[in-house]
Amino acid sequence: MFSRITVPALITTLAVVPIVSSCSVNKTPLSTEQQIYIGNWVAKDGTFVKIYLDGGGDFKTSNSSVTGGATTFTDKTLTIGLGPIKKEFQITQPPQEKNGVVTMQLDGITYTYQQ
Repeated sequence: MFSRITVPALITTLAVVPIVSSCSVNKTPLSTEQQIYIGNWVAKDGTFVKIYLDGGGDFKTSNSSVTGGATTFTDKTLTIGLGPIKKEFQITQPPQEKNGVVTMQLDGITYTYQQ
């Protein structure tokens, strides 16, 4: 009925499909109030947060990163995640402009808006 090659391929497929489907991302477009966070934000140590209008987001810190994740906001937090990998940032200071430079603070770290 099944060849010796087909059975391992079938088992591998059945094992991989749940993992891949668990990583699917449900993005919700940002509200008007959240749109001030859209863009590429970079800290002096090279870590970055990138937030998209469609609710997507990327981040890179010293020990983890996500590309193509979903972004969610609460009053005091910003979370970017993809499947089981996520990072919750405390919004220490929302974006603000001073002397032509736009910055925000997440977890006490200053991020500067990059064009």
